[in-house]
Amino acid sequence: MRPRQPESGARPAAVPDPPAPVVAGRAAARVCCRAMLTPRRASWALALAAAWLVVAPPARAAYHALEEIPTESPVYRLVEELATNYGFGVSFLHTEPWTRAELGQFLDQLAATAPASATDPDMIRLRRELAPSDALGGWEPAEVLEDTTSSLELSPYARADYTEDRARHDIDRDFRVGGQASYAPTPDVMLWSDVYAGTRSEGGHGNPVASVHFGIIEGVQFNSYFDRADAMWSGKLGRVELGHTWLRWGPGAWGTMALSDAAPAFDVLEVRTPILRRAQLEWFVASLDPATQSYLAGHRLEIRPTQRLDLSFGELARFDGTASVPLYLLPVVPYSLIEKRIIDDSSLPSDSLNGLGKNNVMWTMDAAYQARPYLRTYGELAIDDISFSSEKRPRALAWQIGFDARRVQDGGAWTLRGEYSRVYQYTYSVWHHHDFDFAGVSTAFPLGPDVDRLNGRLEWRSGPEWAFGIEGAFQRKGEGELGEYYVPGSGPVNNLVLSGILDIDSRAATTVDYSPAPGLVAGLTLGMARVTNLNHELGDDPHGVYGQTRFTVRW
Repeated sequence: MRPRQPESGARPAAVPDPPAPVVAGRAAARVCCRAMLTPRRASWALALAAAWLVVAPPARAAYHALEEIPTESPVYRLVEELATNYGFGVSFLHTEPWTRAELGQFLDQLAATAPASATDPDMIRLRRELAPSDALGGWEPAEVLEDTTSSLELSPYARADYTEDRARHDIDRDFRVGGQASYAPTPDVMLWSDVYAGTRSEGGHGNPVASVHFGIIEGVQFNSYFDRADAMWSGKLGRVELGHTWLRWGPGAWGTMALSDAAPAFDVLEVRTPILRRAQLEWFVASLDPATQSYLAGHRLEIRPTQRLDLSFGELARFDGTASVPLYLLPVVPYSLIEKRIIDDSSLPSDSLNGLGKNNVMWTMDAAYQARPYLRTYGELAIDDISFSSEKRPRALAWQIGFDARRVQDGGAWTLRGEYSRVYQYTYSVWHHHDFDFAGVSTAFPLGPDVDRLNGRLEWRSGPEWAFGIEGAFQRKGEGELGEYYVPGSGPVNNLVLSGILDIDSRAATTVDYSPAPGLVAGLTLGMARVTNLNHELGDDPHGVYGQTRFTVRW
């Protein structure tokens, strides 16, 4: 049998014969339909899928309650839109990723406290994410094997993403065929992996592996790799996850200030535990480079004092040395004190201690507030490498403010979202080289330091399947780069303004998204972009169209 979807606050439990789902939020593990896809229906779905090149999250197995929802999934945007109208409920919205069980608890509690949410198009769409309907594409995994205590799900998928930006002269192809395996030996434990073969593609969620074999499409390489693989245990005391995946903190729409999913996935041990039902404590240690013994650690307290307010306080540390990992697994010890303990008790010379004893600590705070039944505001602040000495150092800060405004009418919904982000020069980097980066990419704000960005989006969702949008962004990037640090004692520096020749990027686009069911998602983005001083070259001012087509189909 399948592990049951837990009710709000309850531990998953096994039953002899799961009933048909009464509430779709609980259906992630209760669904009793086992029918396989018929050849006629499969040919129909594939014919329609081939006609679309579109926007979709990575595929995922269908029903296991402990399955992780990827951090890049549009599920989180839909959850925040529901919170804008109906409150935050019992869930901790801005510590990601969630499991399917946690999404089900959020939807169940929202339906109980706000009955009007039942007809909201976002609610209907999220119900389908948990329990695919009979709509086109809503089929179960290709293979389901189970007995009275455990179950195994296998899901092949295909993905075709294409991005072209003529203003920046960039083309990126991400074509994949892969499979996912999800195994739940008990209702409290799940093992999950996603492996694929695909073309080399850019970005933290791309395929980073280079190969000289199987070259296709103008020399683009075809490689095998994996995005996620993890083991998870969940019970009344919380959950423990060990594996290779992404983590994300904060409410930002485009990026977050302290811990984002912009860099590649890392190997991580993460723990979450509830505190008096109104708070959650999370802590983790992630291995960035085993060869150099470089690590990223964090602990975060998220508090939900009311259904309209969500607060979070966190601390992150970049450090080196495997022997220090046990100390960073203690979530109640400030990271600055761990550095002092190591340095004070060590007999190594100071030059060696700079690498193995010192750490780079960043403090973070974020908040989201439902100001009106149709308005949600949010903000985030990250403070990196603060000094309490008499020396005047530049402010290593990152901050963000934003809002969501949403109206539901005639079976659809209008959503307006705006956001401004600012990161000062020298943020995320320090003189002893414990920088918040991984594989050359920021583990915090995706653009790194010395940047500001204003972005907005107006969307009309006509129903659960279709969404139409207009979006724009204005971005200025100074010459300060990730890894550039302030040298202590070098005197006052004004980093409150962007440095050097600014690379200015402005763009606007229209979007169309279509998702009749989780197994088939599609979308298109088409717009114009204008760049001033491309790559900080004075007078290089290209402009042109840019677009994205992405497509994912899962069985």
